[in-house]
Amino acid sequence: MPDPAALHWLSHVAVPMLAARAGTVVAMNPLAAELFGRGQDALPLELTALLGEAAHALEALLQPDTPPAPRAIALRCTLQGETRPLKVGARRVDPGQDGGDAIWALTLIPGDEAAPVPSEADQSEVPHAAGHAGTGGGGAAGNDEWVRLLPAILERLPVALLIEDENDVGVFVNDGFADIFEYRLDEIAALDDWWNKLYPDPVVREEARRDWADTLANAAAGDGTISASEFEIRSGSGTNKMVQFHSFRISGYRVHSYFDVTHRHQLAADLRILADTDALTGVLNRRSFLQHATHLIRSNLPFAALVLDIDHFKQVNDRFGHGFGDQVLVEVATRCRGALREGDVLARLGGEEFAVLLPGEDAACAAAVAERLRAVIAAAPVSGPLGSHPVSVSIGGACAWPGGVIEDLLQCADNALYEAKRSGRNCVRFDPGRGPAATPPPFPDP
Repeated sequence: MPDPAALHWLSHVAVPMLAARAGTVVAMNPLAAELFGRGQDALPLELTALLGEAAHALEALLQPDTPPAPRAIALRCTLQGETRPLKVGARRVDPGQDGGDAIWALTLIPGDEAAPVPSEADQSEVPHAAGHAGTGGGGAAGNDEWVRLLPAILERLPVALLIEDENDVGVFVNDGFADIFEYRLDEIAALDDWWNKLYPDPVVREEARRDWADTLANAAAGDGTISASEFEIRSGSGTNKMVQFHSFRISGYRVHSYFDVTHRHQLAADLRILADTDALTGVLNRRSFLQHATHLIRSNLPFAALVLDIDHFKQVNDRFGHGFGDQVLVEVATRCRGALREGDVLARLGGEEFAVLLPGEDAACAAAVAERLRAVIAAAPVSGPLGSHPVSVSIGGACAWPGGVIEDLLQCADNALYEAKRSGRNCVRFDPGRGPAATPPPFPDP
């Protein structure tokens, strides 16, 4: 087993990582130790002791006759008594010589999230060969093989690395850096090239430079370590990417590590959209509508609310089926979107009922918008497998008043909607909106 003193560079990688040879874990960083609930004193340790039967799935990934390019595999394994998904990225950092086994660097990402970075940078310094890529000297006595391998390990780690000298000039990037940023070192070695290429928008660039200057100033007040943070860059291919970043100083050099978290951010954005939108029509759902309305109430800015109800919708479902009913809902939402301004808020409250928020509108303007919506929806029938069917809506509206609450405002709009229904449907009625009136009795919907 190699002396762990030659592998302290692992401690500065901002994701769980371990080094393995012939199915045996010979080193791991603190994040990996935390992930598995194992101390450094447990090494060497068989991979099966960490991953269980899932370790056998790595065998096809860790073959000596395959190229050393980064590869990854998704596993499910037991981590401290809990079965969880684990993404394992692997790079062969040494092919093995004189019949020896290859050495692999394995990056471990639980689920879709990167493991948290410790708040205290209290690990030992990286050996000289790790801190200054391209050199082969340094390291503890009796570990010449590992010292010799450290530049290759840095080159092939499945995380991105950039090393800068005391003049902030890049002196080393590894393959992982090229994978994320899609630039060669000579293209971004100078600081101005870095900023101009990764932040082509001058406004965004200036803001990023100010943030970086503040970050460096805060780091200088401590030990020079910059805790994990995230930022967006423009890669060499023109793609915007979200990157997680960690940095530390050693001697006269600054070592930056990066991890691509674009997929994680996209997944989070997709989940937010799912939480805020109606799955059928694609407009906002009731929960999101109420959030927007509450924000407008608290802003004390004038606005109006409209409530739309599709006329005789139950008959549509009974006669043509729920599939056609869904088609009508989608078409009504589409026509409403086309008739509203960019800042207006459209939502489906449930069933055949929609609602609209009109920021900055008084009663007269809001009534005109409501009439436009009514006319657009009634202008053409909705076509289905059994032919075309005319569609119309009844609309009730109300304006917000100082000190009001959203529940009262919607009650006023509902009162106006009931009046529109009693007036023959396919029309607009507006409530003065100065407080909740008595709720009228329910009307029949033949």
